[in-house]
Amino acid sequence: RRPGSESGAMATTATLPSGATVDLPSLPAPRPQRKWQPRLVWVSLHAGGIGLLLLSGGWPSQTSIAAVYSAVITLTALLYAAASFRDPGYAETAAKTAARLASPSDDFQEALLDQAYCVHCHAELRARTKHCHDCCRCVRRMDHHCWWLGNCVGERTHCIFVSYLFLQTALLVATGVFASLAVGAAERREHPHALPPWVEAGAAVLCAAFCGLTGLASITLLAFQLALVLRGETTWERLKRHHLNAAAQLPPDERPYDRGPRRNIAIFCGCEADPGVPKWCEGNQGKLAIRPAAAAAAAQKPTDGSYRPPL
Repeated sequence: RRPGSESGAMATTATLPSGATVDLPSLPAPRPQRKWQPRLVWVSLHAGGIGLLLLSGGWPSQTSIAAVYSAVITLTALLYAAASFRDPGYAETAAKTAARLASPSDDFQEALLDQAYCVHCHAELRARTKHCHDCCRCVRRMDHHCWWLGNCVGERTHCIFVSYLFLQTALLVATGVFASLAVGAAERREHPHALPPWVEAGAAVLCAAFCGLTGLASITLLAFQLALVLRGETTWERLKRHHLNAAAQLPPDERPYDRGPRRNIAIFCGCEADPGVPKWCEGNQGKLAIRPAAAAAAAQKPTDGSYRPPL
């Protein structure tokens, strides 16, 4: 691969064994979206929610509860920053493939078919790798692109994202409870410098309603993510399971990477290395193997050229 013109295009040059040079089609340079906008919205919403809680007088008065609540806010912000700014697991570009194509000693067609690569970013395509059109990169074990993070949730950030989601849910629930308790206490509060009761009550109601709606959405998403972790599945694989299984001639409810809840959790948390292949391919040194249940179907493949080999 070599840089293209001044427009930022990328091109790959290959040399055939005969010595002839071939220029593969050029692609425009990736232009990822601006990521500061969702981060600014996230900071603004949290600052506004905490500001309404302070305005309503609902901040916990007990020192121990206030310390725990402050710690939850701090940890939530730190996990959000980690999930937002960390590399989610971008797939490496096909530099090695390009070098192999440019070598006169390699067969051109064999080298070209040896490794599939993304037509958008020229990254090497491996199992569970998907291209994100927002980040303009391929992501390993991609779950989804989270607008609120301004980043993809992938192999290196999925565990951080679920941890952040847990603390975010706890923060919303706690803030909603404190704001609800402040609604009735606004009229009973006696303080020379206190705001008018209707101001404090209005701020408490607004804060409680906001936390209630967003907290319900956060709880739903957390439950969905935890269910996916137990099944060894990503959001994209869950949504596209029917199409993926149909293309691989698998049963509609088959989950190729489900190795049981215990192993799924260990792989998700990084306690065990991800094999990166379907469960029936383990022990084959990374080679693609046909499922035993699909061997009979492979033996009865049609002769009209419409057969597609199963995984």
